[in-house]
Amino acid sequence: PFTALPVVSDVHVKEVSTGVYLGCGKYYGGFEGPSLFSWYKETTEGTMFLITDANSMTYEATDADYNCRLLFG
Repeated sequence: PFTALPVVSDVHVKEVSTGVYLGCGKYYGGFEGPSLFSWYKETTEGTMFLITDANSMTYEATDADYNCRLLFG
């Protein structure tokens, strides 16, 4: 039998308290093993950076994130 490849849809970010964000999504496709989480920030100029060591479902923003858009994936 063919097992569907894992897919995460409806990925989005929710602010759960001031400056603390939660990455959310809906998982489909077989057994869910260990997942990889990444957070990125996008500057007002459109440059995107990986936030080093931000590898969990939650992220607490820092002063360096001010004026940036936070992305989860």
